[in-house]
Amino acid sequence: MTKVILGCLAAVALGACSNSFDEPLLTDGPQQIGFQADLGACRALAEQHTEKTVQSGAVQGAVIGGIIGVADSKDGDRVDDALVGAVIGSGIGALEGASEADEARREILIRCMQGRGHKVLA
Repeated sequence: MTKVILGCLAAVALGACSNSFDEPLLTDGPQQIGFQADLGACRALAEQHTEKTVQSGAVQGAVIGGIIGVADSKDGDRVDDALVGAVIGSGIGALEGASEADEARREILIRCMQGRGHKVLA
């Protein structure tokens, strides 16, 4: 069981490393004066608004995974099955939360840059 839990945690850690939020923005024309400073400020703003999305996804996934683990227990070892389900569920929930947070950060970043007068397309 320990190997399963460690494997799940490793998969979550690797999945959390991908982040399209750090990809360059597609702009229309040359960068205006102050683009890099505005980009840094807008990234910080976007990060503040999405910190809890990953955490809440992991918690929800752990609860749902634990419930499924208990309900799906066939060998009578409900505690171990619940733990494995909670670990797998939290991993999946964290990955989903990270994906949702990444999309939200990107949208906030683009709108912030556009609000500061930069021609950002995506």
